[in-house]
Amino acid sequence: MANSDIYPLALDVRFSRRIWGGGRLPGYLGTEEPPADGDPIGEGWLVYEDNEVLNGRFAGRRLRDVAHDLGVRLVGTASAARYGARVPLLAKFIDAAERLSVQVHPDDAYALTHEAASGHLGKSEAWYVLEAAEGAHVLWGFREDVDESRVRAAVMNGTLPELMNRVEVGPGDVIYNPAGTVHAIGAGILLFEIQQSSDLTYRLYDYQRRDASGRQRELHLEPALRVAALAGGAGARSTGFELGPGRRRLLSCPHFVMDALDLALAADGRTDPTSLQIVCVIQGTARLRWSGGEERLAKGGTRVLPAALGRYRLEGEDGGVALVCAVTAPVAVVADGDGGDPAPR
Repeated sequence: MANSDIYPLALDVRFSRRIWGGGRLPGYLGTEEPPADGDPIGEGWLVYEDNEVLNGRFAGRRLRDVAHDLGVRLVGTASAARYGARVPLLAKFIDAAERLSVQVHPDDAYALTHEAASGHLGKSEAWYVLEAAEGAHVLWGFREDVDESRVRAAVMNGTLPELMNRVEVGPGDVIYNPAGTVHAIGAGILLFEIQQSSDLTYRLYDYQRRDASGRQRELHLEPALRVAALAGGAGARSTGFELGPGRRRLLSCPHFVMDALDLALAADGRTDPTSLQIVCVIQGTARLRWSGGEERLAKGGTRVLPAALGRYRLEGEDGGVALVCAVTAPVAVVADGDGGDPAPR
């Protein structure tokens, strides 16, 4: 591996402290908790362009710099055509001990026009629920058509959540938030999030919550109303469909796909030249093999597979589940016994 520039990239995890955080993530990932500094840990950024590579010849460099050097060999041809050499996706864990603000994200067109500092990316996102307390829920979209004046009034009198769909969630549920969807994560939820690589967030409502200094957190009502979808309707959950033994397509949208792999079935895979893939083990452990080597991934273990990597193999050591995300649909993984070329060992 040391002599190759195409290999699975291991990245450092960037923990983020949030007023609503729960602090379970270091234990979940088997890492030490960062030094105490105010709010509890709410997020662990697994794949982001500023994360540092930990292994191989690129160790010590930022992922964005590796993407600049490798170009389409890392990000893929379709991704490069849309986003250039930048890393197009952001993957994270979110631990919400308390409810998050009611918020909305803009799309690419709005970001390009009004948020140049963001890198011209909007934010569509999807959640895979890992753990949920009894009765845990998310807020997603409006129950019926609303207009700006009604939303403004609801923000002022504290009733905005009452206008929204309350969706109870449990482990394994997948929620899709296209740009423009007003939404909020409720208390008692641990989840994996895949999203466009943007942190553009407009808060509409935050329960009059105050930060550590006693100030109410900033709202962004005007830009939020400019991008929010105000039509009523349900449809938060993505039901998905089977791709083959041991593999399920959880979500497909214009920006990314997300699949679930049953690691009880050793599976052969191949990266698609059009896109990198992000592999994250969310249950159990796995062994990842490719032409240049192999390594063990514990729960929470995440790797960026360059588009040019080619064949690889995931073997569950004790069952479990892995998520695979890509900008475009990765080619089907073929379970043992179903034909296809074996992955390198």
